[in-house]
Amino acid sequence: MKYLFILLATVGMMFFVDQLFIETKTNIANQKEIDDMIELVEEQNLKLSNLQTTIRESMEISDIDSFISKINGYQLTIQKNDEEHNRLKFDSDRQENSDITETLLLVRTNEQENQYQVIYTISMTETAPAVLKVYKEKINSMTNELFTENAQYFSCVDAWKDGIIDIVCFIDFVKSTLNMTIIDETKEPHFNTWTGFTPKWENKLKQNDEEINLQIAVRERIGDRTTVTIGTPILIHEY
Repeated sequence: MKYLFILLATVGMMFFVDQLFIETKTNIANQKEIDDMIELVEEQNLKLSNLQTTIRESMEISDIDSFISKINGYQLTIQKNDEEHNRLKFDSDRQENSDITETLLLVRTNEQENQYQVIYTISMTETAPAVLKVYKEKINSMTNELFTENAQYFSCVDAWKDGIIDIVCFIDFVKSTLNMTIIDETKEPHFNTWTGFTPKWENKLKQNDEEINLQIAVRERIGDRTTVTIGTPILIHEY
């Protein structure tokens, strides 16, 4: 009996560790992407104005009341109940942490099968180490409690600089730092976008049979400032 107990305890611990790994491994790649984006901004002496991460997943939720209780446990409260469109929106208490904003959108996509789209968005305007630590901890908590390994992650940083930046030098720096391959490029007056792939990031999407996982947008305003957005697809549409 003693050895049976030890065996069961060992198996139980192995299952717990395995589950913990499954729940967190999909977030590891996103954490690296965030660090790389911030590093690019800092090394180019740009001023960060916003960091944002969106986690999205379609899932079956059989006990919606229990799921909502989990959401409330993270100090997210219902701000809007749109019964006509089967939507619930939750927001964080900004008085608790004015540097970080959280929202969660719960959309019922199929009433008969209890299918929902869960979209969690977190953003911050301050990259002090202590604030960034809280930001990442919140993402980890949400990943472990509300999402599975099937969740999709999208992150981006917005930054700016007074005047005009040397776009060619900036893109060359990004390409060199991330070993980025440009897949698509769009040039308009005072606005440029690049879509590419970096082997340093694990998350990726398919676009016209090409793998992409990085997008950049630069908007120039003559005499004022230049704004830069760096992120994972699909930042142009999502952010």
